[in-house]
Amino acid sequence: MDKAKVIDKFNEAIGLELGALLQYNQYAHVLLGTERIVWEPFFSETADEALSHARKFAAKVVALGGTPNCEPEPIKQTTDLVQMLENSLEVERRAVQIYTEALALCEGNAAYCNLLEDQIEDETDDVEELEKFLRKIQAAGGQQSASAAG
Repeated sequence: MDKAKVIDKFNEAIGLELGALLQYNQYAHVLLGTERIVWEPFFSETADEALSHARKFAAKVVALGGTPNCEPEPIKQTTDLVQMLENSLEVERRAVQIYTEALALCEGNAAYCNLLEDQIEDETDDVEELEKFLRKIQAAGGQQSASAAG
């Protein structure tokens, strides 16, 4: 396992998670009307989850001898709920990608592989939930539907 490459990839993940934290927190606060009742807790809890992920991988960076990233990725601000969910889906898909790339770098280290496999599963669950919210479910033929007919 190349520690320097793993540290770089974990730091990339930390930046993404810190950006996600800020983005989800912003979304939780700017929602108004009846949408707020349903979606404020979702975005608040997702922000807390992103902070937890950033902390987890920051600890691993230190354990590997590095310095954790403290620079969040840029956030996308909006007050439109559908755009919030689209932006969130983009972040969660990117998280799956980053953690999958990190997994490939950790080959031979069972503990890090297990950690990353669990993380990938969690992030994939988030992607699937957001796709359901947006009705973007992969059909058997590989087509995506932006909305249900009717």
